[in-house]
Amino acid sequence: MAEFHNVFHTSRALAVLLVTVCGSALQASAQTAIVKFAYGTFGTMGDAAYIVEGDRIYQGCGAFGSKGPCLFVFNEEEVYHSSSAQGGRGMGAYVADGEKLFRCSGSFCTKGPCVLILEKNKVFHGDGPFCNKSDGAFVIDGNTVYLAEGPFGNKTDALFHIEGDVPMIALLAILAGW
Repeated sequence: MAEFHNVFHTSRALAVLLVTVCGSALQASAQTAIVKFAYGTFGTMGDAAYIVEGDRIYQGCGAFGSKGPCLFVFNEEEVYHSSSAQGGRGMGAYVADGEKLFRCSGSFCTKGPCVLILEKNKVFHGDGPFCNKSDGAFVIDGNTVYLAEGPFGNKTDALFHIEGDVPMIALLAILAGW
């Protein structure tokens, strides 16, 4: 009877260990990145603003980056609004064309007016269907995103601090909302 009791506890421990390892492997394969608010000229970190996991952008919650509802679903060139909190693909939000980000509409993401233009590490507002460059919007400096002002995109206060790898299409979609 004692041998049966030891085998039962050993298999239970192995089962718990297996579930823990599998859960950790699934969590690690999703490549989670946290976009946190940043404050001031030095980029002091604040609470989580967004969580980018796989091909989805979630609302970030709290200092540790708890995952809230899904806001956007993206691929290499298109960003869609989420149709559910779990991340179903809804109507089109943005479409990338080279270094430019355009608004789009409908389920097939029909291209509309220009929103942002990426030039090296600076992001400018885009204007109209031909994407005329307007004044500066953001400056990406390492893993910190700063607000920019003026025609040359001069760096001002910090807006976001990025922890992990965020695809550029996801970062531009987040910035287009600001």
